[in-house]
Amino acid sequence: MKFSFEISRNSKAAATEQTVKKGKRLSGEVNRPQPDRVKMQMATLRQAVENARDINNPSWLDLYEIYRNTMTDAHVRSQYDVAVNKLQASPFVITRDDNDNDELSKLFMRPWFSQFVKHFFDYDMWGYTVVEFGQKDEDGEWEGCSVFSRKNIYPHNRNVLINETDTSGIPYGDNPWKFFLVEIGEPDDLGLLELVSREVIWKAFARRDWSELSEKWGKPHLVIKTDAEGEELNKRERAARNFANNAYFITDSEDEIDTLESKSGPTGYQIFEKNIRLIDEQISKLMNGQTGTSEEKAFVGSAEVHERILNDYHAARLRRLSNYVNYELIPFLIWHGYPLQAGDKIRFTELDPKQGEKNTNPEDPEYTPPEGGEEAAARVKSSASLPWS
Repeated sequence: MKFSFEISRNSKAAATEQTVKKGKRLSGEVNRPQPDRVKMQMATLRQAVENARDINNPSWLDLYEIYRNTMTDAHVRSQYDVAVNKLQASPFVITRDDNDNDELSKLFMRPWFSQFVKHFFDYDMWGYTVVEFGQKDEDGEWEGCSVFSRKNIYPHNRNVLINETDTSGIPYGDNPWKFFLVEIGEPDDLGLLELVSREVIWKAFARRDWSELSEKWGKPHLVIKTDAEGEELNKRERAARNFANNAYFITDSEDEIDTLESKSGPTGYQIFEKNIRLIDEQISKLMNGQTGTSEEKAFVGSAEVHERILNDYHAARLRRLSNYVNYELIPFLIWHGYPLQAGDKIRFTELDPKQGEKNTNPEDPEYTPPEGGEEAAARVKSSASLPWS
């Protein structure tokens, strides 16, 4: 029975590969899962991370659900949009033989590339990401690209899963390009959301406790001192029970009426507010390295420091994106018939040396060796050849 099942699965995979060669996409062949429920608790997160890091039989299903919930947090989404918008707004040119080429640049000034830039940053957040390019229009240009359903990707063996609970399916690892797929990152990378999720979980507890405090002490409690008994006492109890709705109370002149309010002043809510603000600051630092560009600051100097940190994060992301486009995406486009050739490169002009600054990139034609001879030049070239340069 197991043997016939494996034959059936392999036959389906082979048939699917044939349809892909004809222009269909693997995303149309899988059974995409419905969103599932998962408890946003620290114990659940710890177990989900352990499951994803299991060497023999890893599972990412619960972890991806936690990540999906984390991305609905308003502050997380705000920081995400800050990073993505800066990347998408960065001007660039495509060069051939070290010369700017406007015609080649226009090939990238398309919606699909803007989408790809967003998905490239998704790797920072989610970890290992597989992007699928869609159909081409009548001019031979991509109509778009999207992140392949994460639950239908099994990074452990780099298979596309027909069903999310499978552990094997259609292998794409040998040549993902023929399936119109590109991989970003390493399969064992869980992304920043592993850390951000912890903060969001603690934040949810703080918000819940704050709401319970507000519900209990947000309105004054009515206190009645009376000597009434029997039915008269019952009348007062009913009136007191309806006080919040009626907003007035009628009783005998002998009764004493007072309100009981929280005597702790602002301290009660400040405990939760400070916790929430601290959590949002940690999220900002994790995602963009600073807090000053999203929070009010008393000093201009402090805000400028935070702005420089954000710019450093942005520049580092641009360099990583530039390296990926030059060494992975452009070869993929050439393989699929785009009018590019080996050696064509993208250059984000924000990374160009500013006027008056020294050019420290030895591969640039306008590079001038520093003072100090060949030894100093070798040190500069060595530092510039690092992956993040």
